[in-house]
Amino acid sequence: MSSSSLSPAGRMSGSDGDSAADTHRREKRRLSNRESARRSRLRKQQHLDELVQEVARLQAENARVAARAADIASQYARVEQENTVLRARAAELGDRLRSVNEVLRVVEEFSGVAMDIQEEIPADDPLLRPWQLPYPAAAMPIGGAHMLQY
Repeated sequence: MSSSSLSPAGRMSGSDGDSAADTHRREKRRLSNRESARRSRLRKQQHLDELVQEVARLQAENARVAARAADIASQYARVEQENTVLRARAAELGDRLRSVNEVLRVVEEFSGVAMDIQEEIPADDPLLRPWQLPYPAAAMPIGGAHMLQY
């Protein structure tokens, strides 16, 4: 045998023995692999772009939710502070009412004139329920042209 030798399949191998069909087949396979790799890279890039867009969308949504939560927390703190002030004011007014009632008792005792002293504020007092109108909104007197006449 010369510079070429037989392969296990019995074909000629080596530089002299490569057939054009084998070379063509290898080249075709190499091109197919390149194209497959290119498509795979494109799919990966497209997936990465979609993930980047989703991250941006989620970050924007997260920022909106965080801003809303901060706004609600601020409103809560403001309302809680108002409630604290109102509770203190109610306690102060209760103390003043008790003091006035004590004075009225003393006046009643020494003058002999009966005083109408309320120990408790009635539960139906509209001043205790400012969020509830004393009459329905439809029945509220609304000013018209007649109010401006003399």
